[in-house]
Amino acid sequence: MNPKKIKKAIVIGAASGLLVISTTVALISLLPLYSRIKQQEEQSLLLQTEKSAVALDISLRKAQEQGLQFAQNIQVQQFLSSLNTVSSSKFYSEKIKADLQKKLNQSVVGIAYLDSQNQKQLEVGEPLPDQVFQSFSSDTNLSKVKLFWIEQDFYFAVLNPVINSKKVGTSIVLFQFPQIERLHKCTRFSKVCHAILGIRQPEKTEAFLPLGNPHSTSDDLLLIDPSIKIAIDKSIRGETGALWCKECDYFIAYSPVPTVNGGLLLATGKIKLYASIYRQFITVSGAIVILIGLGTTGIVLILRPLTDQMQTEIIERQKAEIALRHEKDFNQTLFHANPAFLIVLDPEGKVKLMNDTMLNALGYTLEEVVGTDYLATFVPRHNKDALPWVFELMIHRQLPIRTEEKVLMKNGKKIIVEWYGRAVFNPETDEYEYFLGAGLDITERKRTEEELQLLQRITNAVSIASDFDSAIEVALRLVCETTGWEFGEAWVPNTDQTYLEYSAVGYDNTSKATAFRQQSHSLRFAPNEGLPGRVWSSQKPEWIPDISRESETQFPRTLIAAEPEFKAGFGVPILSNNQVLAILVFLMSIPKAEDRRLVEFISSVATQLGTVFERKQAEAKYRNIFKNAVEGIFQMNLEGLYTSANPALANILGYSSPQVLLNKKTKVKNLYFRSEQYSKFIQTLNKQGKVSNFESQVYRQDGRLIWILQNARAIRSSKGKQVIYYEGSIIDITNLKKTEEKLRYSASHDALTNLWNRSFFIERLKKSITRLHKQSNYLFAVLFLDLDGFKIINDCLGHGMGDLLLIEISKRLKISLHSGNILCRLGGDEFTILLENISDINEAQEIASRVLKILNKPFTLKGHQVFIGTSIGIVKGTREYHLPPEILRDADTAMYRAKKKGKGCAVLFDAGMRTDALRRLQIQTDLRFALEQEEFQLYYQPIIELSTGKIAGFEALLRWEHPQQGFISPGEFIPVAEETGIIVPLGEWVLREACRQLHTWKEKFSLSKLLMMSVNLSSQQFTVDLSQRVDQILQETHVLGRELKLEITETAIMADPQLAIATLNELKQREIMICIDDFGTGYCSLGYLHQFPVDILKIDRSFVNKMQVGDKREIVRVIVELAESLRMDAIAEGIETEEQYIQLQNLHCKYGQGYYFAKPLHPNEAEQWLAGTRKVS
Repeated sequence: MNPKKIKKAIVIGAASGLLVISTTVALISLLPLYSRIKQQEEQSLLLQTEKSAVALDISLRKAQEQGLQFAQNIQVQQFLSSLNTVSSSKFYSEKIKADLQKKLNQSVVGIAYLDSQNQKQLEVGEPLPDQVFQSFSSDTNLSKVKLFWIEQDFYFAVLNPVINSKKVGTSIVLFQFPQIERLHKCTRFSKVCHAILGIRQPEKTEAFLPLGNPHSTSDDLLLIDPSIKIAIDKSIRGETGALWCKECDYFIAYSPVPTVNGGLLLATGKIKLYASIYRQFITVSGAIVILIGLGTTGIVLILRPLTDQMQTEIIERQKAEIALRHEKDFNQTLFHANPAFLIVLDPEGKVKLMNDTMLNALGYTLEEVVGTDYLATFVPRHNKDALPWVFELMIHRQLPIRTEEKVLMKNGKKIIVEWYGRAVFNPETDEYEYFLGAGLDITERKRTEEELQLLQRITNAVSIASDFDSAIEVALRLVCETTGWEFGEAWVPNTDQTYLEYSAVGYDNTSKATAFRQQSHSLRFAPNEGLPGRVWSSQKPEWIPDISRESETQFPRTLIAAEPEFKAGFGVPILSNNQVLAILVFLMSIPKAEDRRLVEFISSVATQLGTVFERKQAEAKYRNIFKNAVEGIFQMNLEGLYTSANPALANILGYSSPQVLLNKKTKVKNLYFRSEQYSKFIQTLNKQGKVSNFESQVYRQDGRLIWILQNARAIRSSKGKQVIYYEGSIIDITNLKKTEEKLRYSASHDALTNLWNRSFFIERLKKSITRLHKQSNYLFAVLFLDLDGFKIINDCLGHGMGDLLLIEISKRLKISLHSGNILCRLGGDEFTILLENISDINEAQEIASRVLKILNKPFTLKGHQVFIGTSIGIVKGTREYHLPPEILRDADTAMYRAKKKGKGCAVLFDAGMRTDALRRLQIQTDLRFALEQEEFQLYYQPIIELSTGKIAGFEALLRWEHPQQGFISPGEFIPVAEETGIIVPLGEWVLREACRQLHTWKEKFSLSKLLMMSVNLSSQQFTVDLSQRVDQILQETHVLGRELKLEITETAIMADPQLAIATLNELKQREIMICIDDFGTGYCSLGYLHQFPVDILKIDRSFVNKMQVGDKREIVRVIVELAESLRMDAIAEGIETEEQYIQLQNLHCKYGQGYYFAKPLHPNEAEQWLAGTRKVS
């Protein structure tokens, strides 16, 4: 039997007996106590009922007395008695209401008075419900009390007759009586019992008022029970007592309430009434249970030593039996389920036991092997002689052995087993009892090791082969020798990859395959043709168990393979980057089913061949790249010496060959121009593992300094922790650096003059403005230079001479300035100078004067002496400026003001100039609309023949009448028109309008044909199509060519002399007169003058106005004589005095015009001249 169950039975029996005895004694002791406590609880509820009834009765009597006081109020009595007097009753009503309102409180919530006819005459506080009035008879003179619920609150009304010698009315006082609820709730039984108030009215009707919630469901159920009515009746009769309600199982205590002729009942259920008793009983019972438990525990403790001893003996015996059974099962499982071979031999070498793993591997059952001789059954014949020696060694030395032996299977095959064995001896007799051996089948492992060794041999042999054919030959030989194939051959794709060719290399271990090889040499296999073609297409190996059974389609060489008696065949591809390099085919003279292991092995050999070939190709490619690379490639050891270098690196560093560079053993650090650059290079390599685009300067062997760009990486050991050497590339970027330097120079310098350019000047000016805003004591100024007459020199002498002039000017400007001044060629013939840290603006003006002086001296350009003027605008830097364009704008404005002053001077900018510039901009804008709006008109100044005083013609002069500003001077708007290009359409309009006016006058006045119209041409109008445009206007206006005279400035003619000659000749063919305007002020070469078809030279007014000065008069004389010598006429403009007129006559000048004769005339005024044929006397 289970020892635990025995022990359990003994303990349970003893404990159960003790429990029964203890429980019986406890019950006998507790029953009388329970009965006595029960009686006490019932008596306590009865006493509580009596106390509550007395308290309720006292409260009701007090209310009744208070209601009587309201009935005995004298004012009320008088009021009810005087109801017949309207005025007095109204007076009393208002007064009494005010007094009664003050008497309302928490208990008294409403007061009403009825007259003798029970009509309500007065009411204050809460309105009395209808049930109050229905409760009182009008013919009674007694005081009455009515109890009732209004919603959730308990009320009662006290009615008293009002008597003033006789009954004059009734007073009703409404009390809210929360004391009844509090009366009940303050008792000990408030939460476990129901309170009911029963009333017997004089009319013999009964009313029951449950206290607390008037709508309580449980209270309603109690009121239905007959026991309640019995209790009410007894209490009304003045009795106090208690009874049990059998139907509802309630204990009911009752006591009278005399004031309302009723009684108070407190009812509670048995469970709630005796709840405290039950709690006491449970407490006592619990204590008894604890005592019983302690007693039982004591018994258990007494019995435990006896039961434990018994249990221990039983358990020990059972454990021994179980352990023995488990050990046997474990040994059986360990022996038979062990994945290793396990065998036990007796001293005679016979099998005593063999586990299932070994039995299954060898193909035997346990019955077949038990008792068999191990040597005779499982040891191959050639191993039988050596094995007994192994057993003898184990027995005599008593040491375990490890050996590898072949074991025969039942089917005659052999497996290789790695044995771990030992002889087991009897510990007492020391006799040899049995041999225990444990072994592992390592046949597959040994075969894999042999294949790996073979594969390694083939790989090594292939790797050292000189070329691909040699590698294939080695592979064919080794595979055939180690795997049993008798014949091996290779098929190689031709150059176009269209068919396979027979390779010259192969392996033949037969003496019959000579003819087979010779005939195969002449064959070609296309894709999917024959065994080689199918392997080529599929890129997968293929095995043929017996060639002789294949059709010629499958194996086209079936017939020629019969002579060497080839049967089994196998083809495998050699791949490199998914491209077939060759197909290896192996043949043998016996049929053989596909051997998957052999297929995988030979495929591995083929894969290795492909890998070796890829590596050889990569190595060859790398050697080629290394040797022929444009970049220098190096390897450098940790000592800072080059260990490998290509020819490019040797060339970059100035060595004849890489070997010479390496033999020098010069430390790389010593090549660096700055040694810290080398340190930074090495530190970056060690820290980051690589360096990209590292620029530095190094010395060549010849000592020349060059720039190089390096990319390198640190090569670490296989564990990746230690740097073992560095490798990288070097590019000579010396020329690139020079180019970059040139680009940087070009980005900031002018290509012609090598001065700073515009972009650099803007940047420096921006910094100066920023500095000015930050430093109060900083001052700078800008000079804006523009060459006067540069375009004429450029056009007359050619652009090459113009460039030379700009270079010479740049040289002079450099000499005249301090090194701290920023001189810039802004563009064209404009220069700017930034003067920084000047003391005041006077310093800038002094520098401008010095510049003007040095540039006024003549320049010698290839034998030509050239004079050039300069206009300079000066701007002082102030905090009003925030951007460089603002300063350049004002400097440009000041420069234009200098040109207007007469050129060759410097002007300091002031705010008024900006106003002029804005006006100039407004004129430019308005000009574009003036022509369309017909705001222009022509005035005509007469041209007089000085010898006769007669009118020879008119010069058309342009006038602009602005709609807001009135007449604007031509000197103001003509330059703007020329700058904006508006002068071209405007000039055509002038020519057309002048010709139209001439035709009108000719028709109107029948003038002589000698009257001519002079029209000025701008240089911008002087183009190749000028003659065509003039022709069109002449045709439109019906004016003859000989009636038109075109005045052209020297500048316009000399801009392109050849074009001028051709254009003027075309105009002369139309009989148009040509006049050179302002002759003597320009740069016209006398060499060209005689080539131009010019008719008239116009003497500039600057010479005429100063004829009283000797040299000016001489200039006029020379011009007149020059005109005569060239068969031209001369016109003098600006004649303002009679003296000038006489002098010109004396010099034989033919024509003249000026204010002395007439100012420019409106067309109407000019007609008056023509009508009067006015003659100057």
